[in-house]
Amino acid sequence: MASIHLVLIFILASVMAQAADQNAGETQLGIQLNYQKRTLPNGLVIILAEDHTVPLVSFQTWYKVGSVDEVPGITGISHLFEHLMFKGTPKYGPRKFFEELESKGAEINAYTTRDYTVYYETFASHMLAKVVDLEADRMANLTLTDEILNNEKRVVLEERRLQTDNSPEGKMQEVIWQLAYRYHPYQWPVIGYPKDVMAITLTQLLNYFKSYYQPANAALVVVGDFKTEDLFTLLTKSYEKIPSVPRPKRKIPDEFPQGEERRLILRDQILSERIVLAYHVCAGDNEDSYALDIAANILFQGTSSRAYRRLVEEKGIMSGITGSAYTPTYPGLFIVAGTLKGKASSGLAEAELSKLMNELKEETGGVAGAPGGVPSGVPSGVPSGVTDEEIRVAVKQLTLQLADSIRTPHGLGQLIGTVQTIFGDPKRFVGDLAKYSKVKAADVQRVAQKYFDPNNRVVVTLVPK
Repeated sequence: MASIHLVLIFILASVMAQAADQNAGETQLGIQLNYQKRTLPNGLVIILAEDHTVPLVSFQTWYKVGSVDEVPGITGISHLFEHLMFKGTPKYGPRKFFEELESKGAEINAYTTRDYTVYYETFASHMLAKVVDLEADRMANLTLTDEILNNEKRVVLEERRLQTDNSPEGKMQEVIWQLAYRYHPYQWPVIGYPKDVMAITLTQLLNYFKSYYQPANAALVVVGDFKTEDLFTLLTKSYEKIPSVPRPKRKIPDEFPQGEERRLILRDQILSERIVLAYHVCAGDNEDSYALDIAANILFQGTSSRAYRRLVEEKGIMSGITGSAYTPTYPGLFIVAGTLKGKASSGLAEAELSKLMNELKEETGGVAGAPGGVPSGVPSGVPSGVTDEEIRVAVKQLTLQLADSIRTPHGLGQLIGTVQTIFGDPKRFVGDLAKYSKVKAADVQRVAQKYFDPNNRVVVTLVPK
């Protein structure tokens, strides 16, 4: 089988060539990612991408369950399972997962998001059979008891204390989602609320495990040094007898249009003020998501971005600024976050950020002082609207970021697993890259006008006590 990485490099080079000349005719990439995808009778999806570049394997188990599947009273249960899945089985007791793999150099971890939960291992290829046995065993035979549950509750509460309750950034991130959503379950934090975590019962835990941590709700993504047919045989033998139930159907309430700005001021022991703005945007399957990513890149990516140059270098009112479009399974948020410099106020930063966002709504037309220049109040030398050159640079940066992220079996597996879990298509990202190269200045202007409205945003500021 051809090297996966060589195939992807060719794909990326083709896309970058398209981005270099946006006026050229549409180019067909004509390259397919070499992988094999099969589904077992019990519903388990298996995606294998064989690559012998290095003697490593990344084994990833993707469960389509996250905080979006929770309800008040059990918030945080998906993240709780992130801990519980390492508590052992009758065959492999507590800590055996780590003793069998980590002691031999394997990397083991897991994470939970709003839409899915992932468990993964990266290891030398000779350990593959042991990893398969461990993973299949815990899907089928995980040990869950009141004692294990109560112990992990305390671990989760301590994690929450460190990452949210005692973290200014953590507090702001939790609050911004609470303010932005009133109906959709994206409003609860992935780690859950303390009261809910403490109230989860063993019966609720067992029911949740039976519904979500089972073959029909999972996908295995394996990338690296193995023989595809041999691994399919091993996986079929290990997983085919695990019983499954119909995949739970998500019944997610729609979030109504916001209609008016929402604000909150927090106070904490900090030296400089901080601010977070969030605008409601689309889901990942919406065509607007490509132009939103381009807009985020132009405004906030790196030290050459408009926001960094304006707010950090020229005006000196912020020490740092970030922004990105989070477009997941359901409509997400365009989030901007920054820390003020010295005694500068968040109000001043907010006004400058609003100017930056509004500039994208303008027609493209030179720079300030030139014919067809910028709107009133825009500093000299700053382009109105978005230029073709800015879009070319943004597409190149997004492409290179993706290329860098898939240099390893783990990174490639993460990309394949994400698009498979959200969209059901493991090669979708190839088409996504091509769509970035087709974004025009008018597309960025259109999404800026559509989403960057004060009545569509949430603002949270953190000020010193």
